[in-house]
Amino acid sequence: MISTAPRAVDHGATVVGAFTLLLFGFAQGREIQRVSVDLFVVTVQVVFLEAISSMAVFTGFVAITGLLLVREVWTSRDTIEPVTDGPRLTAIVPVYRDHKVMDESVESLCESTYENLEIVVVAEPNDEATLKRARELANANERVECLINGNPGSKAGAINYAVRETDAEYIAVFDADERVTPEFLSRGMGALLEDADVFQGRRIPRPTGVIETVAYCERIVFHASYKIVELSGFANCRSSSTVLTREAFERVDGYDDVLTEDLDFAHACYREGLTVEQARQCTNTMEAPHTLRDLWGQRKRWRVGQIEVLHATLIELLRGQLGRRGIISIGRMCSSLLGCLFTLALTSKLLLLFILDVESAFLLPAAILVGTIALVAWRDTRDGRIDGLSWTVVLAPLLYPAFGILTLKSLLGYGLSWDGTWYEVEKTGS
Repeated sequence: MISTAPRAVDHGATVVGAFTLLLFGFAQGREIQRVSVDLFVVTVQVVFLEAISSMAVFTGFVAITGLLLVREVWTSRDTIEPVTDGPRLTAIVPVYRDHKVMDESVESLCESTYENLEIVVVAEPNDEATLKRARELANANERVECLINGNPGSKAGAINYAVRETDAEYIAVFDADERVTPEFLSRGMGALLEDADVFQGRRIPRPTGVIETVAYCERIVFHASYKIVELSGFANCRSSSTVLTREAFERVDGYDDVLTEDLDFAHACYREGLTVEQARQCTNTMEAPHTLRDLWGQRKRWRVGQIEVLHATLIELLRGQLGRRGIISIGRMCSSLLGCLFTLALTSKLLLLFILDVESAFLLPAAILVGTIALVAWRDTRDGRIDGLSWTVVLAPLLYPAFGILTLKSLLGYGLSWDGTWYEVEKTGS
């Protein structure tokens, strides 16, 4: 348990830090900027607040990243040739306290169009309810095998153990609550047999209610932001909706036992120079958090995990263990954290423009963001991945300042009060 004193310092530091960033943004936004334009015989000087130029840059960022995401999501899946039969593929589903939801992944994987498939459910030895359900599923389908984790205690350990226990040259990894489309593995294998090392699909929360829609919108905002860094060659491969070769797995020494093993894996793949086929037009779904507490707790866990990975990578740098790609990897993580903190300063600049009756500074990027979400959701609805969105989609612009507070809280918490524990979201199977 975290003691009261560090926690109080953590909360107090978050308030002070947020206020400082807001104050900084407000002061910076009031600065006067001038641009001179020479028009032959006259020179025109345009005078405006720094807040306007900041919002213009932000609006451009939202528009460009949103357009890139929409383009990828709407790309035809036929660009990836599916393979329905070929080398043996082992799909690994690590489970822990997932007896209510694991049917989603196992049963959907059983419907896969890829024929030479075995499904390995890896359960923890002390989780009787999940073990019982895993054995029932294994008895009901010849494709399914129940494996007791010989390296218990973490998702990474479960995946690594399952890989050691199988001799398949091709591996796929899914979460217990994932609903996997029948053709997903066929397309993943098609990409790997065309010389990709890793195939990464898109995974979205099922927006079945008010909070669940916020979670869906948050993932779209993040997927859009990834598009900028992906232009540099970095790809976000994960530990879910992921298909990879055994060779790729061994080159990065599998998954590390950290809070966000998937993020650590993505950076390890980049540093190793692996070829990652990013395919967000191939979409699976997962259960979304059902309460604000769960949504905040899960996202904070992911953010603290990112800071943990950055911390470990910086230590490697100080030891002289990183090359050029390692330094770029650090830059990628730092830019992500700083970008989220920037949204707090941007919020106060936006408030300044509101005071000055410049409502378009908010309305334009908000309209672009909601439009991006609508276009992606249209595709997901048309493909049968989701049934529609709740009215809370209009709250999507508030996600940006929320990212800032979450990042600040995570940074301070990691340094002041984090004791290695992690937040577990309640999964109901609904």
